[in-house]
Amino acid sequence: MLLRRLPSTAVSLATAALSRRSTSYLLSSQRRLQSFNSISFYPTLSFRSFCSTSEISPEFTDLITDQSSKRGPLKPGLYLVGTPIGNLEDITLRALRVLKSADVILSEDTRHSGKLLHYYNIKTPLLSYHKYNESQREHKVLKRLKQGEIVALISDAGMPGISDPGTELAKICVDENIPVIPIPGPSAFLTALSASGLSTDEFTFVGFLPKHAGSRKERLIASASETTTQIFYVPPHKLGQFLEESSLIFGDSRQCVIARELTKIHEEFWRGTLGTAKEAFSTRQPKGEITLLIEGNSNSSVETLSESQLENDLRELISNGHSLSSAVKLVAEGTSMKKKTIYSLALRKFVKKTKADDSD
Repeated sequence: MLLRRLPSTAVSLATAALSRRSTSYLLSSQRRLQSFNSISFYPTLSFRSFCSTSEISPEFTDLITDQSSKRGPLKPGLYLVGTPIGNLEDITLRALRVLKSADVILSEDTRHSGKLLHYYNIKTPLLSYHKYNESQREHKVLKRLKQGEIVALISDAGMPGISDPGTELAKICVDENIPVIPIPGPSAFLTALSASGLSTDEFTFVGFLPKHAGSRKERLIASASETTTQIFYVPPHKLGQFLEESSLIFGDSRQCVIARELTKIHEEFWRGTLGTAKEAFSTRQPKGEITLLIEGNSNSSVETLSESQLENDLRELISNGHSLSSAVKLVAEGTSMKKKTIYSLALRKFVKKTKADDSD
């Protein structure tokens, strides 16, 4: 079964190694290490296929260090390291090298990240770094960076700074002329987009919506008018609320994709319209992280709202603190009607009312 999964070049290597497994660990001698003198072979190997335990053999991580040392030591700086979004095998050799070579690893959740480090036999110390202690940690981290240390930053999953901690520290390092080095890795929204079946030519990554209802509606109105694929992160317990609100603004007929538990055993892609999704998930609350994609708006299906709908949308935005012109602009972005027409409606409905109220 393993041999079917390997390219022919890798098969010959794997077969020779497996035939000698009874006498020593795979890749444990210098002679065998020489057979892997090109690091380009590694991606063809399935790590778990060569491991009967829940962690990688120490020889493997030692091999990474040995091979990488030919490129010279890492330069000091802040390394933003992408980590797996579910499957531990979705990590790059460069990421492993950085994590093993760093003086310290800043981690969103040290217990969660500890499992990844244990799996790859990485002993680098962890230091918690999350949204609740970012400001307190910054001075200490900057001091270490200025002393010439190698600091790696990881999140629970994916790339640091993308809907996760890291952005502020990267900004500060840039201002202080401290090198910021990205180590690319998995990303949930790109993974979902690639397999969604929706347009990938242009897209807008929105991430998590605001908690405030008025702010959420503003963001959804803006997204509904865009012609690009819209990508959201949705907590599983808020999926019903998201589908209810988005279907009212985007329309029930807009196509969507709900990607859940990406790269994990129970990975799922649900495809259909927002209206169908609302019904399908009304009695079903899925588990796991959700990336939700909605197709972009096409010119032929731009929605024309009735005067009462326009008035309601304007009233809600104005009541949430928007000026008349700001409310008109937001509403105009979500409809095919001219901004001038909506502004005239706003003047008629709200300015006169305000004057009448003042006269009373």
